[in-house]
Amino acid sequence: MLCLDGLRGVAACSVVAFHFFYAFTPAPFTDWGRTGFGLWDTPLAVLWNGHFAVAVFFVLSGFVLAASAPISAREAPALIGLRYLRLALPALVSSALAWAWLNGFPEAAREVQAMTGSRWFRWTYQPPIPPFDQALWEGGVGVFLTGTTRFNNPLWTMQAEFFGSVLIYGSYALLPGRARPPAMALGALVLAVLGQFSLAAFCGGALVYEFRHLLRDHAPGGALLGLLGLVLGATYPGHSAEGGLIPLLQSWLGVDGPRQIGAVMVLAALLITPPVRRLFESAPLQRLGELSFPLYLVHVPLIVAPACAFYARFGPLEPAALAGLFAATFLAALVLATLFLVLVERPVLAGLRALRARLRRRPAPG
Repeated sequence: MLCLDGLRGVAACSVVAFHFFYAFTPAPFTDWGRTGFGLWDTPLAVLWNGHFAVAVFFVLSGFVLAASAPISAREAPALIGLRYLRLALPALVSSALAWAWLNGFPEAAREVQAMTGSRWFRWTYQPPIPPFDQALWEGGVGVFLTGTTRFNNPLWTMQAEFFGSVLIYGSYALLPGRARPPAMALGALVLAVLGQFSLAAFCGGALVYEFRHLLRDHAPGGALLGLLGLVLGATYPGHSAEGGLIPLLQSWLGVDGPRQIGAVMVLAALLITPPVRRLFESAPLQRLGELSFPLYLVHVPLIVAPACAFYARFGPLEPAALAGLFAATFLAALVLATLFLVLVERPVLAGLRALRARLRRRPAPG
């Protein structure tokens, strides 16, 4: 389904915007007691709500993993191993790249943090920068064990992606077809109760995949469902404590729960809304979709190094100048992501496809 690639590309752009503006204009992201009604309370917040974009990534991964699940229990361990390599190899390269950028601009992030007070820089190493071998360890192994790294902070999602892959591949390898939908529904519920909303999102995406044959094109219904999903998941919590539906849901589900539910609703809405589906199947968004994982991996080093160096030299910046810096950073990230796509992403995917085909041709033991 090509539209899913377009959705992934838009989500990656939202993450870039979130990290950039959280670094240089942190106040709106930390104002949990704001009053009145503004853009942050509308679905337009999807354009810079990186938390919701990550929820979309997890739901999409659940859908795609269900579609590529092992056909037998014997195949599951090999596919889980391939999934680890698919995540770890690009993550390792991006961590090495981040190490190089941080060493090239070692004081930039610290200086901007002092100017803007952004708490986001807590997740970036300050001088002295750890050695190169630690960057390789954290990018390729450590982040999967601890769920955090300060070389390239978006890599925290790699642990959730891998555990979600084990969850979906393992479940599909062990369960017959008819048992999968109720198992995914139960898994989403139990994981949500346990506070594991990232993994619950994988179950939600797999559940949409299981019921895809029941989805029928319905543009008005899909538009309404998508709008509700954006209101629930993409608008920012923390509005004045006046009560209302969203604060009530957050009191039951926490901050992350509505995001994951909203992401599932947006995915289902996309699949049943032909005009929106065609938009996400358009060539520009397909290109963004192809670049989405590289863009996700390379944009933070550009923000914490050269962009911060510029801001430290000329900041604080007026809104127009900050918008210009964002445009320049985003374009540079697209260029670097394109290089990453050609030099890392495509070779890794080609090698893993060949390895998977070889494993499937391998005769069963005995």
